[in-house]
Amino acid sequence: MVDVSKAQDGGIIKKILTEGSGDTPSTGNEVKVHYTGRLLDGTVFDSSKDRNEFFKFKVGTGQVIKGWDEGILTMKRGEVAILTCQPDYAYGASGSPPKIPPNSTLEFEVEMHDFYGEDCSGDGGVLKSVTKEGTGLSNPRDGATVSVTWTMKHMDRDLETRTVKFILGDGAGEGVVAGVEKALLKMKKGESASVTVKSPYAYGHVGDGKLAVPGGADLVYQLTLEDFEQAKYKHEMTNAEKLEFSEKAKERGTEYFKAGKFDLALKKYKVITEYLEPDAEDFDDMPSDSDDEDKDGEVEKKEEKDPEHDKKSQQLLLAGFSNQALCHLKLMDGISAFKACENALKLDPQNVKALFRRGQSAEMSQEWEDAIGYFKAVLEVDPKNTAAANRIKFCRNKVMTYKQAQKKKYANMFERTNFKDPEPTKDDNKTKPDFSDSEEDEEAIGSDGEKPQEMEV
Repeated sequence: MVDVSKAQDGGIIKKILTEGSGDTPSTGNEVKVHYTGRLLDGTVFDSSKDRNEFFKFKVGTGQVIKGWDEGILTMKRGEVAILTCQPDYAYGASGSPPKIPPNSTLEFEVEMHDFYGEDCSGDGGVLKSVTKEGTGLSNPRDGATVSVTWTMKHMDRDLETRTVKFILGDGAGEGVVAGVEKALLKMKKGESASVTVKSPYAYGHVGDGKLAVPGGADLVYQLTLEDFEQAKYKHEMTNAEKLEFSEKAKERGTEYFKAGKFDLALKKYKVITEYLEPDAEDFDDMPSDSDDEDKDGEVEKKEEKDPEHDKKSQQLLLAGFSNQALCHLKLMDGISAFKACENALKLDPQNVKALFRRGQSAEMSQEWEDAIGYFKAVLEVDPKNTAAANRIKFCRNKVMTYKQAQKKKYANMFERTNFKDPEPTKDDNKTKPDFSDSEEDEEAIGSDGEKPQEMEV
């Protein structure tokens, strides 16, 4: 028997019944165990085996009693042990009525079935095991400036050792894979961890030739969060800071867009609308948590409105929604593109780019007649817009092609039955045609021989 408490005060006495093998879990690992809990007189007060299901929890994070948080960190896979926990490491002076009396020393027979790293991605794609505890209580959040060191391995080969400082959320621009960013969101200052990053969160099926990372490779990072400067929450920012933050997000989004990283660009354009959208809660106008008055007894003043600031915010907000629509179109998500256009048009009903992209979103959904109406709205604002005129011709050809196909279909049907060919109904105008009727019809959405609509930058 051995004392396995960190304080070595006899609080947790461990007796191994069956030896395990391999390593032991790290703080934050999810463990899967069977257990039976007994009072010292042998009375069983709880057992996972009676329920025929494993008990799962994150060890070392305060989800269970202190005796478990410390004792189970010493167990290997397949090990069976008895952990005798003094009251201070169990349920203390109050106990846990009615089954556990006050000041009870408890015995737990625990079987370690398995454990694995903390799931940082929610789907098992990024698993983190702490190798050195960090300090403090907070984790960096999106927008924080982090200083990081890592060694990256594949199949026991060291492929990269690097120290880098970057803004969380912008890692792709600095060559930081998504899996590393997700792990950092769960780390504390000074923490070191072994992070397993599955291929989709690393370099995907393509790999990275410069780093000798093969396609489909899962990687292991020995990662240290050296330091970080926390990002402000939205409600902690002044209006000027929100505007500056959004302008930087737009610049970064444009860089991602031009590089063909449309998903990352979309994320940045959403930051703009999140921080500037006027109908969101305005925390700046709320009183402080402590009092409505300052130390001198004067009522705290709200931030004064600035017409120039409001104008810039509206322009940037409009660009945010419009560019979201453009990214959604590039990602072949017509429904989301349409919603973004509608939000942009609430701010400026005559915005040509939003009107045009709304028509493109209808094309993507093969709602040709709706698209014609939307492109006509473009011409009402800009009669010389040849791109919109060309899209109207394209959509009309699609409608005509579909109607001809329907007419031929019903003509053949009624010829066989000697029925009169009925007049087309209104519902027949709903079309689901093939894009490959002719070379002209194979044009990509928005590419009609004219210079494509430029994104707002």
